[in-house]
Amino acid sequence: MMHTPGPWAITKGAYGALHVGPATLAHPGKEATQYALERGRDLLAQRAADAALIAAAPDLLDALENIILCCDANDSASLANALADALIIVAKIKEP
Repeated sequence: MMHTPGPWAITKGAYGALHVGPATLAHPGKEATQYALERGRDLLAQRAADAALIAAAPDLLDALENIILCCDANDSASLANALADALIIVAKIKEP
């Protein structure tokens, strides 16, 4: 299952709760069901894919920062390793 397409936004709900979802929705938490249904998606599977992406965000950020450092240093060997690490993270996100 694919995650919710971007762009995403964070909105505040009642009691300070944060909702993450499509930026095109006024209330991502409330409207996510309709959004998924209109696109023929399984909402629970989509939310699981979204959760996997969010959980991997710190690792993805680290991998991207490492790639940038390798590019700045013009270090092609380290860049190849950094890209491989990023691909492994992406593959883990896409696992069912």
